[in-house]
Amino acid sequence: MNTMNISHLNLIFIFGLLSFSPWLCYGKRDGKTESNLHKDKNSTDITKGLAKNKELKTVKVVRQKIRVNLNLKGYFEDPDAMPFSINTQSWSEIKVVTPPTHGKAVKKGDSLLKIDLNNIQKKLRELDHELAILNLNQEILAVELKRDEEINKIELKELDRLEKFNQENYSYFKKIDLPYEKKSAAYDLKKQEENLSYLVEELNQLKKMYEADDLTEETEEIILIRTQNEVDRYKFALEGAKIRKDKRLKLEIPQSESTKSDLYNKKKLSLKTNRVIKPTEISKKRLEIKKVEEEKKKLLENKSKLEKDFNTLKSSSPTTGNLFVGTFDLGKWSGAKIFEPKLKTGGLLKPHEKFLTICPGKRIRARIKVPEKNLIEISKLKDGLIIPGTHSKSKLKAKITEVLKFPTSPEIYDAIVNIEFPENQSLPLPGTSCTFKVVTYEKKNALTLPVESVFKEDYDAEITYIYILNSNQKPVKKFVETGKTIGSRIEILDGIRNQAKVLKDKPEL
Repeated sequence: MNTMNISHLNLIFIFGLLSFSPWLCYGKRDGKTESNLHKDKNSTDITKGLAKNKELKTVKVVRQKIRVNLNLKGYFEDPDAMPFSINTQSWSEIKVVTPPTHGKAVKKGDSLLKIDLNNIQKKLRELDHELAILNLNQEILAVELKRDEEINKIELKELDRLEKFNQENYSYFKKIDLPYEKKSAAYDLKKQEENLSYLVEELNQLKKMYEADDLTEETEEIILIRTQNEVDRYKFALEGAKIRKDKRLKLEIPQSESTKSDLYNKKKLSLKTNRVIKPTEISKKRLEIKKVEEEKKKLLENKSKLEKDFNTLKSSSPTTGNLFVGTFDLGKWSGAKIFEPKLKTGGLLKPHEKFLTICPGKRIRARIKVPEKNLIEISKLKDGLIIPGTHSKSKLKAKITEVLKFPTSPEIYDAIVNIEFPENQSLPLPGTSCTFKVVTYEKKNALTLPVESVFKEDYDAEITYIYILNSNQKPVKKFVETGKTIGSRIEILDGIRNQAKVLKDKPEL
């Protein structure tokens, strides 16, 4: 077989291979992206070129329609949902008698669960008894105060009188009694001295008279002896009078004066103290009445709080809707399991603890989780579709109405989505999952290449390039600007033309 025939056979073989090569096409759908690529039967071309004695494979640039979908997870929520807690003010014992029924339809005012009220009723009765006693004490004190005020007026007049008497008596003692006592002591001594002098004189006269008279000596002797004895007694009495005088002037009278002075001052102080005490006792009585009033006021406040707590413990529904055991946090239902130990007969709840939620169910919206990297593009795109987790084939028109300014978790933001529900469609339950599907990018005639044909610089991953064949079939490095990556293909924004022959693999240069 000659050379021409061999070449001819080789050409036939090559064209045979080409006839069985798949047409270049692309279409991918997953949870996050979707593409609709136009198929091009001439999308690939295998040419021959020499680069270090190796065959170079090329791919053509393909124009196609691309679309990028973003799928964001979230939950349905009732914007009118009302969390329920038993918000007692002073009563802390919340003991369950009859647990609530999860999913029960309730009307406003219906009892959600039954709480043990025996102890709080007992406490209310005790407060009533205490209030009755305080009322009686208040009445007694009021009567006593009125009485004491009247008596005080009389006692104050009496104090005035006693103070006057005390001052008068002491003044009289100082001016009259005391000088008289001193004068009396001197006078008693003088009297004794005078009496003695009279007797001595009488004795002397008797002696003279008896010397000249005719009386018998016996009679004279008797009279003289008797008189002499009388004189001796008066001398002794005079001696005692001198002693008594000294005693009275130096001891008894000063002591009496000191005693009188002390009694005067003591009584004066006592009367002065009573003058202070009497009004103070009135003030004390008024304070006792005020104290009773304050205690009564406090008891009435406690009773009022307990009465409100008593009504609160009846656990009436604040609105009409369906009862959920648990709470909703950013659209996610907490579940009923965590409250099972508390919401059983005999279980204990805490005041202000949210453990139930009543959902009216008239409005349902979605709350979706937006990664920080998608925040900018989401803020520009509003319309999308909501796919309920319970009906994956159902697609509902939806619109983002609000993106929260602050993250709800690291690198995650919440967005509020309003949904268009058909009139005949029942609303999904709050807390059930959903997916918000939105087109983040769409281009009808985009230039695309296989991802493996686009390379990145080692020193800067943002710089991308490809290799193309020039007119001499030599590989040339070409920098390009890339866009979206859709599946196995990447969008080329700038740097090449439709007709460019792009190398599939990086050549060995």
